[in-house]
Amino acid sequence: MRFVLFATLVLAATPVLAADAADSATGTFRSQSMTMNVKSAIAFHGPSFVDKSDAIIVAVSNARLSTDSIADYVDRRRVLETRIRNADNGVVYFEFKPDGGYRGMSYYFAPGNGCGYCNGEVVVNVRLDGNKLSGKLVDAEKERAFEITLVVPIMSDDHGAELPADGGAPGKALVAYHDALVKADRPALKAAMSRDQQQYWGELENGGKLGPWVHAMTEAHPTKAMAITRGYATPGKAVLLIAGDAASGKVVGEVLLLNEDGAWRVDDEITEPVRQ
Repeated sequence: MRFVLFATLVLAATPVLAADAADSATGTFRSQSMTMNVKSAIAFHGPSFVDKSDAIIVAVSNARLSTDSIADYVDRRRVLETRIRNADNGVVYFEFKPDGGYRGMSYYFAPGNGCGYCNGEVVVNVRLDGNKLSGKLVDAEKERAFEITLVVPIMSDDHGAELPADGGAPGKALVAYHDALVKADRPALKAAMSRDQQQYWGELENGGKLGPWVHAMTEAHPTKAMAITRGYATPGKAVLLIAGDAASGKVVGEVLLLNEDGAWRVDDEITEPVRQ
C-alpha cells in the first residue's frame, strides 16, 4: 500500500480502489441535480448514525472499492471518508438493523445537497441471508430518486489476535516511526516504512517531491502526543488504533503494519479529527 493524502495533495494511487472489483452494487442515485452511477458497495458492522447502536452499514459508490484492502482497517467509514469521498467519488450510506431491516440513509454531495440521516420514501426488498445482503432499494421522490441492486457480503471484524496495551512488537515499530516523524529524521523514517513505501519514497525523491509528502504525513500524524488504544495482529499484518494531538488538534486513526523479513514496518496511516 501507499499513503494517500487528499486535500493538500494526491501523490499515489489509492489502495482502496480496484479497477477490476466485482459488481457488488449497480444502479443510480440522484439527489437534486447530481446523479451518481453506482459501481460497487461494501457492507460492514458499525455504530448507527442515529444512536450508536449496532448496525449493518452498506456504502455504495461510483468508485470501484477494493474490499480486501478496506477490510484491513477497523473503522471502514473512516477509510471511505478520508480516502474515497471527494469531488469525483461519492459515497451513500444505507443503514440496516442487525436482522437486516432497513433504517435509513446518510450522504453528502455538496453544500445543501445531502442528509445527515433520513428515511426517505424507500421501497426496500433487501434480504439478509447468512453474511450477505441482497436485493433492491428504490426511491422515487422529487428531489431524490434511486434504484440500486445489492449483492454484498458483510466484512469480517476479525483482525487477528488482540495485542497487549503497548501494541507489542508492532507497537515498538510504530513508536520508532513516530519518533522519526517528531525528530524529522528522514533516514530513520524511511527505515521504519514497508518496502512498498520505501520504493515510493525513492520515486518521490527522484522527482523532487519528497519534502511535501513527508510534511503532509507529519501534519496528519499526532506528533505532539500519541497513544496506542488498541491493536490486533496476524503473523503477517497488524493494525493499531491511535489517538493523540496533531498540529491541527486532537486526532484518532489507525496504522497498518506489515511483517517483512521478521521486522514490523509501517505500511499505511489514516487519521482524522476527533468526531464531536
